Amino acid sequence: MNSLFVERREEGIAFYINGDLQFDSADEAIYHEYLVIPALSLALRRFPDTDLRVLICGGGDGLAAREVLRFPQVSQIDLVDYSDGVLELGRTVFKEYNHASLASDRITIHVRDAFEFIDEVPASSYHAIIGDFTYPTGSEDTKIYSQEWFQKVNLSLEYGGIFSSNGVSPSNRSMGFWCLYQTLLASGLNTKPLQLEIPSFRRHGYGNWGFFLASQTLIQRSELAAINLPDNLQVMTGDRLLSAFVFEGAIANLRHHVSIHTLKCPQLFYYLLNYSEQTPPSLDNPVDFLDIQESGNGIVGKRDWLQLESAAKAWIEQSSPSLDLNKLLPIQHRYHTPQMRKELLAYLKQLLAEIDLSRLLNSILARAQELPPKMARELQNLADKIISGEALPTLSPETSKFLMMLSVTLLMSNMLAPDAVFAKGYYGGSSSSSSGYSDSSVDFSPLTSTQSTGLELMGWGAALLVILALTYVNWSGSNDE
Repeated sequence: MNSLFVERREEGIAFYINGDLQFDSADEAIYHEYLVIPALSLALRRFPDTDLRVLICGGGDGLAAREVLRFPQVSQIDLVDYSDGVLELGRTVFKEYNHASLASDRITIHVRDAFEFIDEVPASSYHAIIGDFTYPTGSEDTKIYSQEWFQKVNLSLEYGGIFSSNGVSPSNRSMGFWCLYQTLLASGLNTKPLQLEIPSFRRHGYGNWGFFLASQTLIQRSELAAINLPDNLQVMTGDRLLSAFVFEGAIANLRHHVSIHTLKCPQLFYYLLNYSEQTPPSLDNPVDFLDIQESGNGIVGKRDWLQLESAAKAWIEQSSPSLDLNKLLPIQHRYHTPQMRKELLAYLKQLLAEIDLSRLLNSILARAQELPPKMARELQNLADKIISGEALPTLSPETSKFLMMLSVTLLMSNMLAPDAVFAKGYYGGSSSSSSGYSDSSVDFSPLTSTQSTGLELMGWGAALLVILALTYVNWSGSNDE
């Protein structure tokens, strides 16, 4: 069950789900105007003299519905949200802020799962669809960001209709953001990404925030420049809207290097967890997405990198001396960070350096008769080279993996302690419907010895299983020597 919390202040409120900021009344208009107004203004331009039908997925707080209701041409709004608790807040506590939108006679509320709802929607049912979902906090939450979901959205739109969705942070979760972009393109939707800064998100460490505007037909700069915006908007102007489609070149170019997100091979949550620590973006070579039209890369992932089986296969197939640690040792939990993994590996490297290889080899060779003959010969040769100070020989994969197994076993035997990582709490914010998981507010002070031990056991426990499997597979093919 989700924990809903409303922080009340003299000047307004802030709403959290499970500690993740959803909106702050001081600046929520920035988010909701950019989520709704461009899509509805475009739909009105494309379908003049038409009673517009609109679907809002999520948005139980009623704030997106408030923006849709600015347009008198909208005759029907279906709002789908699975959370009774959020909807009740939307009818009561948030009523002052959403202008009693949920009580409008133009709105029909459906307390349902959005994926199931849209699966039953007839084709061409809506002129505009708004996706106002929470930031994924688990792999199961990414279903409504999959290619299958976007394809259903595509089918549910009138030809030329508009889809608008919140995304994740292009700066803090760049690969995740572009994964969504490529997935939308692969679903047959011509897509334009945009970004803006929301002060409350910035204070929580969420970075700037991303959105997507999409349609079956091309979205042109001239068309956006010609839309008529409603009166009395708090923040949006025509010039500000057009400038939101401009991205720093270093961030924009990452869009070519991601796979799309599907139900059969999920990718999004992996990208969100295993993000790269960002350097300040360069303002050189900005990319204005209103100046380009692209069909996307259509790259379908081959593996779900958060599954142990995928990590194990990566170890088996690894032939490059440059290991991709994001895939060989992926972050599996949203409270872990790349900095924690970096500290873990640095500590393990230090421990490995303390192993007396000469002494280890002598102990192994004392029982050489229990080893395959080829491996015994290679280990004896290695020991001789170490003693004489000569250049070390190249070992066969079987012998190398055998030594790796022994080294990890030695480490494990000296690090047996309770894993206290999850018992120590979490420093920083995460995210939700109008927010993103925060990493910049995490306390990156050195880990305690107990926390480090927990991380070591977590990471290398899996690695040990993989190496044991590798060793067994390779030994089985060399025992006949």
